[in-house]
Amino acid sequence: MKRRDTITAVCFLTALAAGLLLLASAFFGGEGHLEALLKEAWSQRDPQAVRSGAESAVNQDLDRDHLFIQLYGGVQRAAGRRVVEDVVSENSVVKLSTGALNFVNLQGEPQLDAAKTNAAATAEFARELAALGVPYRFVLAPQKIRRGERLVPAGVEEYGNQRADAFLTALAEGGGAYTDLRPLFEGNGVYEDWFFRTDHHWRPEGAFFAWQSLAELFVEEYGFLTDPAVLDEANWEKTVLEEFFLGSQGKRVGSLYAGTDDFTLYKPKFSTDLTYTCPFYAVDRAGPFERSVCFPERVEQKDWFEGNPYVYYAGGDYPQASIVNHKNPAGPKIVLLRDSFACALTPFLALSCSELVTIDLRYFQGSLAQTVSALEPDLVLTLYTAGTTGNTDMFRYK
Repeated sequence: MKRRDTITAVCFLTALAAGLLLLASAFFGGEGHLEALLKEAWSQRDPQAVRSGAESAVNQDLDRDHLFIQLYGGVQRAAGRRVVEDVVSENSVVKLSTGALNFVNLQGEPQLDAAKTNAAATAEFARELAALGVPYRFVLAPQKIRRGERLVPAGVEEYGNQRADAFLTALAEGGGAYTDLRPLFEGNGVYEDWFFRTDHHWRPEGAFFAWQSLAELFVEEYGFLTDPAVLDEANWEKTVLEEFFLGSQGKRVGSLYAGTDDFTLYKPKFSTDLTYTCPFYAVDRAGPFERSVCFPERVEQKDWFEGNPYVYYAGGDYPQASIVNHKNPAGPKIVLLRDSFACALTPFLALSCSELVTIDLRYFQGSLAQTVSALEPDLVLTLYTAGTTGNTDMFRYK
């Protein structure tokens, strides 16, 4: 073959590969390395730059592991499958009738007895705190599937709300105080919009809304006042990162299956000064809200499969951490027992406190009673989601 024919063939194949990758980028999200290379070469009118850099760019774009997930999810979507099974049963993903994703355990049981046992343990813990003069309240966060709606495919069962109902009933019978946030979310806005499509957590907008509600509760039940200006969403700047987040459910099936999520960054327009520490992970951050209790490094670049923008808020699931709010020294000291839903809530809740101590019982080691007693809080809260009510690891009060 003549050299000129070889060059022509290379250019044709490069263009063909470029076309396919450009088409794929519409599904995979973000500008690929080859797409960036082509744009640069076009602006410089330099086809040689394409030929010399194409192989490297293609290799970077075609991450084999993620490509397989993407293609597999695309095939499942094309086939109309609403259940994508995982080797670990509880990690199986279903597509709800809203188009959003949800984890299900295909061999799961309702766990109603476990929920009732957990409620009894919670009521006992509340009584122990009452003996110390510390009030306690359980806060139930809403889950992705609304009460009374069947959104899962035929033949699949999901028991989160049923389990939560059993828990709250048993908790009330044991004398435990609680607040159920589900009616609040059901009665405001479009319910599914409070949650990510590809992740099981509520969106930052949902956490902010929950904080506003809890601030009202603090005044009514305990006399703890939060500055109304701080709670006013008009006093917050919001930046939306479009198609930035592929959640824990989306990572299992890829973006072709159900798309991606936007992610909102909240930044106060007012002055803030907080110190956030977690000795276990050597976290020691101080300064304004957006640099102390938020982690800008978690959203520096879009990375659907390796990144987790959700922990932009509060950093992650820490065994025990403390946030001191230097702008609110007269506020209450609150201990929050939390699951992962509290990541998005924690930075906002800290603004209602002089100090907020968070404890995740999945990772906490030591005596909870002794720890809480030493902290001398004004209030102890638990914030769990409906599904968590059946998890005995989350109710280790001893």
